[in-house]
Amino acid sequence: MTSSVLTSAPPARSAGAEPIVAAADALFGSEGVGPVSLARIAAGARVSRPALRAAFPTKRELVVAALQHRHQHWMGGLAAAEQGAEDPRDRLLMVFTYLEQCFADDSYRGCAFINGYGELGRRDPVIRQLADDHLRQVEQHVAVLCGLAGLPAHVAPALTLLLQGAQVEAAIHGSVQPARTARTAAAVLIAVYDVDSSALS
Repeated sequence: MTSSVLTSAPPARSAGAEPIVAAADALFGSEGVGPVSLARIAAGARVSRPALRAAFPTKRELVVAALQHRHQHWMGGLAAAEQGAEDPRDRLLMVFTYLEQCFADDSYRGCAFINGYGELGRRDPVIRQLADDHLRQVEQHVAVLCGLAGLPAHVAPALTLLLQGAQVEAAIHGSVQPARTARTAAAVLIAVYDVDSSALS
């Protein structure tokens, strides 16, 4: 299985599928998959149970669609946040500013992919692959910015680890502080290579 599972076009569905996916994403994100019934998702989307079943015959299909939706939403939000900076190093730091914005939302309960893996991924290879793909694509995005900034390749996984760790701590503590701490650590790491470059020039 390849990363196309995460970003591949979903099967053709009715126009009513979009609110179903959005409602499922919100409920799964705040409560987890297990406790959320299809009846509650249908109510949240304001559709009938038969309409939900027609669009998503199984709950698992809806979980996959919700994770795909979350990935697209998260990456889109990240791209929008980075538009405020031109320098690649500033764009790297904007990643953590975006995290802080996410953490400030009262509905934030952690990374949907980390949570999804914890709840389902150990027994469902597709969910595990979706989580792996998301983390890899985030790291690839960070790696592109590191390359543009002239930073060594090994900085990207280090920054990504700060990013993922901040999401876990923010979910546990219910605080935006992990994003600020991670941003400071990222700035220090980036500055190390500023010093190295200056010494060599």
